[in-house]
Amino acid sequence: MKLNHKTPYLRMFKISFALALLFLSATTAFSQTADCFKFKEGKFRIADTRVGVVTIAERRGGYQTESSESLKAVVRFSITWQDNCSYTLKLDKVIRNENKIDFPSNLEIHVKIIATSGRSYTQQTSSSITNGTYNVEVVKLD
Repeated sequence: MKLNHKTPYLRMFKISFALALLFLSATTAFSQTADCFKFKEGKFRIADTRVGVVTIAERRGGYQTESSESLKAVVRFSITWQDNCSYTLKLDKVIRNENKIDFPSNLEIHVKIIATSGRSYTQQTSSSITNGTYNVEVVKLD
């Protein structure tokens, strides 16, 4: 390999560039973590415009309880966080079901928070009973 006077500078530039990218990635991950953290617990309003249903969700500890007056249903899910912005809900218990909706016992909902803004966030949702993903806006009430 032929070396000239530019080789050490090129190597130094590559190392500096790699370190800058690493720092930028770490900063981005940290800021996303901070934004999602404030949504781990609390009371939320989920407006699903696809089906025209508003759900109130209360997330405390290892559970999320969702109630919908239009569906006349209240269900409880166990919640498992994969990382600071992604979690899985598994049906734990049907508390109220006046419309006799068939909630599959193996129902799982996968949620990823993809954007945050003040007291709200946009989540990308998929489930064990639907095809594809869709986005829903969620507003923190408390």
